[in-house]
Amino acid sequence: MNQRGSATIALAGSACAIVILGGVALGVGTEVILRHQLRTAVDQAALAAADVSRGVIAGEPCSIARKILSQAGATMTVCDDNEDSVVVQGRTSRGLSPALATARAGIADSGEK
Repeated sequence: MNQRGSATIALAGSACAIVILGGVALGVGTEVILRHQLRTAVDQAALAAADVSRGVIAGEPCSIARKILSQAGATMTVCDDNEDSVVVQGRTSRGLSPALATARAGIADSGEK
């Protein structure tokens, strides 16, 4: 039986498998990074909106949050300015699938009476 060239075929198959696995790992890593960036931007937007809501900086809470999310490449889907906190939700469609993140910022309840 002639097995000349069988090592070449095996090596080519192994190389293809490594390239495919590397591509999958790169895609998953990119998704993790994009979701982390979205969560960070939503956190920043909620904190800034809470500062505006409490009068620390001038402006309108949801407008500031929208601006911060826009600069991060995300869109604001929810902005709810309650009496003690601000809830901001952002969305991005970058990457393989859309990502959604929510953050709440405001005055912490110290439990004192």
